[in-house]
Amino acid sequence: MLFPEAGYVLIAGTEAFMRAAVPEGIDEARARFGRYARAMKKRWPYLQGIAAAYPPVHEAWSRPGDVTPGTATAHLMSLLSDFTQGTITAAEFADGWWEARRAARSHGERASGDLAELLDRVFMVLEDYTPDPELRDPGDLTDGELRQGIQSLVRKTQRGAEQG
Repeated sequence: MLFPEAGYVLIAGTEAFMRAAVPEGIDEARARFGRYARAMKKRWPYLQGIAAAYPPVHEAWSRPGDVTPGTATAHLMSLLSDFTQGTITAAEFADGWWEARRAARSHGERASGDLAELLDRVFMVLEDYTPDPELRDPGDLTDGELRQGIQSLVRKTQRGAEQG
């Protein structure tokens, strides 16, 4: 940790240290610091130069159509499309989703707005699903219920995009 001037601290370390110190990801921390620097520009005007020197590597996508092809987030969107269209099973969707979500986080990919809300809601729905029917607890979603729930989320996001 380095405290070069009042108003901020720079941190660096091993990958494990950085994951623990900045669990939301380095890009999200850089984006937050940029917002902080703008908010504190009267008190510490030099922070904006520091924020400009350390910008987020990835942009924060706000709509599904904005996602850069070839990214883990693009793979999440592909899984959503394949699952809602019935071309992959619920278990394939769930397994692929968790893997792609971990990859998106480890690559520092960020979402905001409608896209972040969609991804968060899919995460919450998947929390109530167990691929193996023998391991399901009462109240856990079935494969069909998972598909219906995900389709509903995707439709809501599409309607919001058409209205916005």
